[in-house]
Amino acid sequence: MSTMNDMTMEQVDLLVSRGMSLANAQAVVQELSFSPSSVHIDRALSDFACAIQNSEGIADKVCPVQRVMKPSDKFFKYDADTFFEEQNATLTGVEAMPGRVRYKISTDNFSTVDYGLMDFVSNKEIESADAPIDPQMHAFKVVTQRLDIAKERRVAALLFASGSYGSNYAALTGADRWDTSTSDPCQKIDDALEACDERPNIMVIGAQAWMKLKNHPKLKELILSRAATVSGATPDRVTPDLVAAVFELDAVHIGRMKYNTNREGAASVRGYVWGKSCALIRVTDDPSPRETGVFAKQFQFGMRETQVIDAPLPGVRGGQFVKVTESLDELLVERLGNLHELAAESLDEKLVA
Repeated sequence: MSTMNDMTMEQVDLLVSRGMSLANAQAVVQELSFSPSSVHIDRALSDFACAIQNSEGIADKVCPVQRVMKPSDKFFKYDADTFFEEQNATLTGVEAMPGRVRYKISTDNFSTVDYGLMDFVSNKEIESADAPIDPQMHAFKVVTQRLDIAKERRVAALLFASGSYGSNYAALTGADRWDTSTSDPCQKIDDALEACDERPNIMVIGAQAWMKLKNHPKLKELILSRAATVSGATPDRVTPDLVAAVFELDAVHIGRMKYNTNREGAASVRGYVWGKSCALIRVTDDPSPRETGVFAKQFQFGMRETQVIDAPLPGVRGGQFVKVTESLDELLVERLGNLHELAAESLDEKLVA
């Protein structure tokens, strides 16, 4: 034996003590001393596969889905002054007639757009795949994720567009920027909330803007620099739930979804879908069908549909097309707020109310 450690020497000595010749004992031990690679062929684990997930979408939370029966139609809208107009209600004389109220009801349109993607999975691939890989299920997941990213970008563009807020716009520069300790984002948020006809109940904020807000000294002083109160012990750090409570909101949704900003085939570059913006909007989970104040809606015709379509022609054994489709119109319903744009780090940051 070219090399022999203490264990193999003990094995040889044991065999020799039982009457085997030294040469035979060494040969037997040599045969037993295989390396792991000589007795094992590498193959894929059947209970583990690795994939980076992209599951930070918030589009459906901040732009609720409204199911519709037709791909395009109308919906009613009350005039903005309907529930704010004051009229003289005094009755003078025993036969006086009450004044008559007047208001307008108009209509707006939605028109859904068809979206869809698909992937081809060959039968050869399906038959050859080792567990836990399931080519068909994987194709469905990838196609669905690509549709989710596209929808997330459309909703983000709608919610963070200055045009969605009409003339209610102001630029925050210099000492008002969120990346400066001299600014007061807490006061700006309070002012923005109270400026709306119907008070917003949801904050939607991009991850980069959230990092500026949660670490701002004014907000940290408001939340962390206090003794224990009826709200509980002094928290360790600023969280979305604490910010929601401070500003009397139902929730804070952080837009953390990322995507490849380059086209297919180019070097991958990660970017944030939601960018450096913050929106304060009205979202109603269970709205009244007759009168609902809401910032935006996703009008969805039918449901998101998944199909498996047999395709015998491609390749040797044919395969299946995995197809996912949906019909949507992401639409601004009411301009309920103000837009403040921050010039921070030469990037387009917005505070939307």
